[in-house]
Amino acid sequence: MSEGVSQSRFYMWRAVIAMVHADHVVTIEEKELAESYLDNVPFSEEQLGVLRQDLLHAQGIEGMFSKITDPMDQGEFFGFARLMVWCDGDFDRQEEEIFNCLKDIQMSRLDPEALRGMVQQSREVFDLDRLREDEAFQNDAKDTVNLGRLLDALKRNVAIREV
Repeated sequence: MSEGVSQSRFYMWRAVIAMVHADHVVTIEEKELAESYLDNVPFSEEQLGVLRQDLLHAQGIEGMFSKITDPMDQGEFFGFARLMVWCDGDFDRQEEEIFNCLKDIQMSRLDPEALRGMVQQSREVFDLDRLREDEAFQNDAKDTVNLGRLLDALKRNVAIREV
């Protein structure tokens, strides 16, 4: 039996399922797509029970979204939710407004200091990678020079033998 997904991921899926109800019409396509997620994601039995109830009874999207703590889960929510609302071929105005509201919530949660830290860390990784590449190029250049010297020595040695 699966231990389920993290709390953040669980609420991401609850918010995705809540999007099914955004236009107050749950289509066959939306229900089938939701069921395929429920069948293929390693939820615990308890999580599955809650999600199946969410599919039957609408939950507040903003409330579910507000409990998604992992930024990766927040980002993936928009991809899964967009698939969910598009699967019936209709992305109506109300669904679009909800998406825009949730994007605003996501942006308001951004921590400028954390972003600065991520950018700095990215730069440090880039600098380290650059140093490694430079070192590899220098070693390759040394190997090429040494190979050239070896070939020159071999040529001289062959030339001496021929005389």
